Formats: sequence, structure tokens, C-alpha cells
Amino acid sequence: MAGGATDFLQAFSSESKYFLSHPFLWKVSFSSSSGGLWSAINSALSQSGDKWSANVIPDELQKDGAILVARQVTLPQESSVFSPQSVPNRGGFLPGYALIERNDFLTRSFSINFIETESDIEHGFMRPWAIALGIDGMTNFGLRADIQVQQYNNEGHKKKGFKFVDAFPTAVEGYTLSHNNDEFIEKSVTFACKNYEPI
Repeated sequence: MAGGATDFLQAFSSESKYFLSHPFLWKVSFSSSSGGLWSAINSALSQSGDKWSANVIPDELQKDGAILVARQVTLPQESSVFSPQSVPNRGGFLPGYALIERNDFLTRSFSINFIETESDIEHGFMRPWAIALGIDGMTNFGLRADIQVQQYNNEGHKKKGFKFVDAFPTAVEGYTLSHNNDEFIEKSVTFACKNYEPI
């Protein structure tokens, strides 16, 4: 029996079918259909005279081996609206139910806890993006982007991932600046999307 346990532990570290994912790290990437998310943000901010600006491009955080990662990604729930359908004089039968509609993309929100980088992704991109949406609104399609999150196993191979289509931030969480022993600072951003799909 001991030999069997030893064999299993050896296989656990060397055979790919036993490899675990790294649940604490998700690689995050952004892509815009118009290709101009950064300029769309700064255009909206400059027109309003706002002092905020997007001075960080997420893609730049993934050059020369760098990586933009999140410790946690909360996926949207899938839910629909139902209504009881009553029939007069149905006796002892319970009413049936009818599906009215799937919930819209605003209620199907997701959140990402970004790990802070040397370039402040939250103040340099996420918060200006949210402010630009408050100025231009949803009519500016350039302020929507596809967001991909991907998880890897301990060999560095992609294990699973998700793509959020036409996403935009709806809330940028505040936080307390303090001196403490935390090794990593996390910035939480909530997004809405048109849809999401596995990749």
C-alpha cells in the first residue's frame, strides 16, 4: 500500500492528468473591436475638461514577459425571469410557470480582483474608463471591450478561460491606503457585459 501511495505522489507531480490549475492567478487581456479603447477614454475625458486620463494601456503590461493577472474572477450568474400562469377553475392543480426572458447583460455582472502592478492599472486605466462612460454614456461604442481571462496549469499550458463580450466597468471599488504587511494590493472592478463564453 505504501508503494502505491508513493507511486501516486510521484505521478501527481509528473503526469499531466494530475496537474492542478493555479486558481489564484488568472491572466487578463483586453481587446477592442474598434482598436481604440484608450483613445476613446481620453477623448471623452478631454472634451469634458476632466483632469483624469488613461495613461496606462493594459497591453503594455504584458510585454517582455510581464503579465497582468487577477487573483479572483467572479463569473456572472445565469438567470431568467418567470411568471406563474394561472388558469381559472383549475381545481387542485398548481399553476404552471412561463419563462418571460433571460436577465439582461446589465444584471449579469462580473468582477475581477486585479493584483496591483508598478503601473497603477486601477487609477491609470480602470477609473478613467468608468469616468469616461459617465461622460459619453453607452452611445460611445468605443468604450466597450472584450475581456479574456485565462487560467494555466503548473506546466504553463492553458487550462480554461472565459471571454466577456462588449464589457465595460460599472463600479471601481474604493480601498484604504495604509501601511501594513500585505504583500499584494488588489483592486476590484465590477463589469457588465453583453455575453460571455468559454474559450
